[in-house]
Amino acid sequence: MRPVASRSLVALVLALVAPLAPPSEVNSAPDPGVPRLSAEAWMLYDAGADLVIASRNAEAERPMASVTKIMTALVVIDQADLDDETRISASAADVGESEIGLVRGELWTVRDLLAAVLIRSANDAAMALAEHVGGSVAGFAELMNQKAADLGLEHSHFANPHGLDEEDHYTSAGDLVLMARALLADEYLARLVRTKLITFKPDPSGVERRARNTNQLLGVYPGVVGIKTGFTNEAGRVLVSALERNGRTLIAVVMGSEDHFADARGLLEYGYDFASLDAMFLAPLLEEEGGGAVPSAVPMTRADRSRLAQVARLADGRESVSPFVATELGRRVDDWLRSTMPVTLGGRP
Repeated sequence: MRPVASRSLVALVLALVAPLAPPSEVNSAPDPGVPRLSAEAWMLYDAGADLVIASRNAEAERPMASVTKIMTALVVIDQADLDDETRISASAADVGESEIGLVRGELWTVRDLLAAVLIRSANDAAMALAEHVGGSVAGFAELMNQKAADLGLEHSHFANPHGLDEEDHYTSAGDLVLMARALLADEYLARLVRTKLITFKPDPSGVERRARNTNQLLGVYPGVVGIKTGFTNEAGRVLVSALERNGRTLIAVVMGSEDHFADARGLLEYGYDFASLDAMFLAPLLEEEGGGAVPSAVPMTRADRSRLAQVARLADGRESVSPFVATELGRRVDDWLRSTMPVTLGGRP
């Protein structure tokens, strides 16, 4: 009986390693489901599953415009008390571009300045916070770069708190995903970036100051909860957006876009609807019960199921896989088979 068992084992192993072939590329053509975007760099990330669903030029270092203020907010929330007051300087009041209308000599709380930064994208408020926390723009930039190191950002460097174009002020789509994830983890900041409208105290002349969120997806695309827009001539249109729906959180980053809202919406729709392993492989592991419940027939934690369900198919042809025979173990098995099998079955003479 031993020879029969040996032949059966050989046949089984041969079936596993055959046919012999070089590593092949999976999905050599781009995934047809990924939308066509105008953005030059982008990333789509599933926060719950901790997975990058799709990306393009995600490590390219680019000007970031006002999405800089995500890092500004992260540093301020670490370094200052929300009820601290700061007096507005001339340099803050006169910084230019997008503003909330700060007036030199006014007293503002950190809380209100943060709201102006994240909702109105106010450069004057960002400058005032930088001076309050860092003592100067240069001092605050040092804190920003230290925070970047703490977050593990490898393609970012900060030179100012507002995002106006400046040498050595850049980030990447991948790093923006990490910044966005950190912001969403802070309950107060996460609440600010989903706020559509806020009213501040009038200026000294009595003019009302109201801030409407610059993110046009808020309140329009169901489930969008932020995060930050940006635009400069060098950066183009930039958007960091987040979607929370049915227990999932998706983060989409587009940089150098011609239509950042359309690009982000396309990515979020794709990320929410893409075919996952849940549909392909997880369903057979579930048992149906009355009332539509489908408890798992295989013991898995909620985190296990979330990670399995959200694994995406490869988004492009740059990734490849190797067949078993191309692995070290596969080569050893192949050598053993060829050394023990007759020549007529592929063995060595």
